[in-house]
Amino acid sequence: MQKKSVQAILFDLDGTLVDTIEDITDALNSVLTLEDMPPVDSEMTKRVVGRGLRNSIIGAVALGGEEFTSEQIDRMYASMMEHYRKNCCVKSKPYEGILPLLEDLDRQNIPLAIFSNKEDELTGEIVRTLFPHIRFAWVRGMRSDFPRKPDRAGLEYFAKKHGLAVENLLYVGDSEVDYQTAVNAGCKHILVSWGFRRREDLARLSASNLVDSVEELQEAINDLQ
Repeated sequence: MQKKSVQAILFDLDGTLVDTIEDITDALNSVLTLEDMPPVDSEMTKRVVGRGLRNSIIGAVALGGEEFTSEQIDRMYASMMEHYRKNCCVKSKPYEGILPLLEDLDRQNIPLAIFSNKEDELTGEIVRTLFPHIRFAWVRGMRSDFPRKPDRAGLEYFAKKHGLAVENLLYVGDSEVDYQTAVNAGCKHILVSWGFRRREDLARLSASNLVDSVEELQEAINDLQ
């Protein structure tokens, strides 16, 4: 069991708050087809996301049995970003129940934040589009001048900025990267099973802090307050 006294809640974005997998799959396929490679489906995409879109390309290329140079990956990444910037919210939507949950937490004046490994500009665009009325205290995606998850620096930065102790933060995510981020920072965590990783894999990491529905997530958050 985790001790109570959560003072702020930080969320992963993709696979936790928002189902972005179809838009990411379309963006990946927009570059794979240019390289005469077979397309990926959403289940394949789930296997390669979580560490930034450039790494998703590397993973998708590997799934196709290919190995490209760094220069080729850079070119594909630039092309993918051009497509995804224009189409990041075409099919993406919050998971059912997420918006009411965030609205309820916001009404309670609980500081809310998003910390993602998606590129910072895209993280901000998706949040502004899908959650325009939620008062997030901090929204941060991947930036070249800022360590990405699972580095603990992001959670420590947020805690220091808001005058909080890291151990009083709660981080909610859907992957092994999110779990390791919380462990590295020494803060509380909850993993959700509706995202991009298999439930059995998450259960091996943290079975007692794994939830299967937004209702269970709400209860788990309440238990920590």
